[in-house]
Amino acid sequence: MLFAIAWLALLALAERTPPIDNVEQWVWSHGLAWGYYKHPPLPTWIAAGVQVVLGRTPIVINVLGALCAITTFVMFWHLLRQLYGRAFALLALLAVLCLTYSTQRLHYFNHNTVLMPLTAAIALLLWRATNRPWRWTWAVIGLLIGTGLLAKYQMALVAACVGLWWLRLEGWRDAEHRVGALWCVLAALAVFSPHLWWLVVSDWAPLNSARQSSLGAALPWRARPGHVLHWLLDWFGNRLLPAWIFLALAAWVLAHRLPAPGTQGAGNIAATVTPVRTARQFLMLWGLVPPLLMAGLGLAAGVQLQFKWSTSFALWTVPAIMACLPLGSWITRTRELPRSIWIGFFILQLLLAVWLGVSAYRGMGMVSTATLPNWSQRDFKSVARVVDEQARASLDGPVQVICGPYGVSGAIAQHLPQSPQVLIDGSLDKSPWLSAESLRGARAVHVAPACELPEGAFWIMPGWIGWTGYGIESPGFSPALDLWREAVAHGGYSRVQCP
Repeated sequence: MLFAIAWLALLALAERTPPIDNVEQWVWSHGLAWGYYKHPPLPTWIAAGVQVVLGRTPIVINVLGALCAITTFVMFWHLLRQLYGRAFALLALLAVLCLTYSTQRLHYFNHNTVLMPLTAAIALLLWRATNRPWRWTWAVIGLLIGTGLLAKYQMALVAACVGLWWLRLEGWRDAEHRVGALWCVLAALAVFSPHLWWLVVSDWAPLNSARQSSLGAALPWRARPGHVLHWLLDWFGNRLLPAWIFLALAAWVLAHRLPAPGTQGAGNIAATVTPVRTARQFLMLWGLVPPLLMAGLGLAAGVQLQFKWSTSFALWTVPAIMACLPLGSWITRTRELPRSIWIGFFILQLLLAVWLGVSAYRGMGMVSTATLPNWSQRDFKSVARVVDEQARASLDGPVQVICGPYGVSGAIAQHLPQSPQVLIDGSLDKSPWLSAESLRGARAVHVAPACELPEGAFWIMPGWIGWTGYGIESPGFSPALDLWREAVAHGGYSRVQCP
């Protein structure tokens, strides 16, 4: 918790606006549905429920992201302590706390981050079922799998890991495992079935959205090996580099501080838990199988693998690699970590904090008047002030609806009075919290890239313009009205593409 408070404070100082994924969840939480055009509904339900109690502020979404991460870390540490002992668990946890998922992205709240604690809980329960078979444990695992599918369909990888471990346990030989597997499947289907029905009714909207990007990329055969290799190098190298640096330091310290196995004094440092092959295989299941399965999809189906798909699984790769290296046996021969390892951890955290400040400073610079700062450094508060002034002057009241891309429109709406709703890309299909009736006569602002300047448009920031209008049927203000009428008639509109 102290770690989270420190990094949330640093992020609050370094960034002017929340991550775009957090803005998206804030926009979607204006209305509850069984699904949305890009993703399943669970993160949005969580955001909406918490905001009812704490208010519709961006800070609430940021804290939710940090809570997902901290909950994951606690279960991660608890499981590793059962597998390899306290020192191993603590060292792995400190390594994971050096990743950008834990530092610069600690406040991210999206479908990947919601999947993190669900995956950790399933891994913890699966190990419990391994040692104490009980059908009710399997039933809870099924409930969590179904819940995870409501967060992101990538939970199917977790379900595959559970199935592989059931086979590893030869679950068909034990009645508790055998009946438990049936209960697991039924529980998952019971939780997921309402959303599955929504998928059918909505013509598989999220899957169609995915097919337009990664799933439907259909990379040519000659391009697949290089793409998959690049993706794996990003996962095991770039994403986990801070953890590898920290563990290299720890390995050097332990190699010089601990007595060699079998020498006098080694018995005074008793291992809490003796590493066994089963424990190592369990960690390899969670740390290596998910990236290998996704790599297989890239090779076999030509899927364009996204770097962010590692969010929910990359932290498990760290202890999996530790268990396969001499470091794993070294650390099990000690009860407490040497002070020099803690000093190295704090130095690395300080360097990461400095890097955050440097990145924020560089992100504020604008090369020219037509160039925007990095997303996190855009001053949407000042933009909202301009939009509010224009709306009050033209419409005699505050904005009720803002229409445009969810990121820019949502970030502006967060700073406007009464937190207006967002009509994403002018599409009612993408905005189930709005209807044609609710738009009639509404005080509205349209936001778009400044490719063409409609009559009455005003600048809101470099490269972006806005204009005001009443509802979808009021006369006078034809540029906005034409777009809104087309949105209602065809369920959306295509924005002019900027060169």
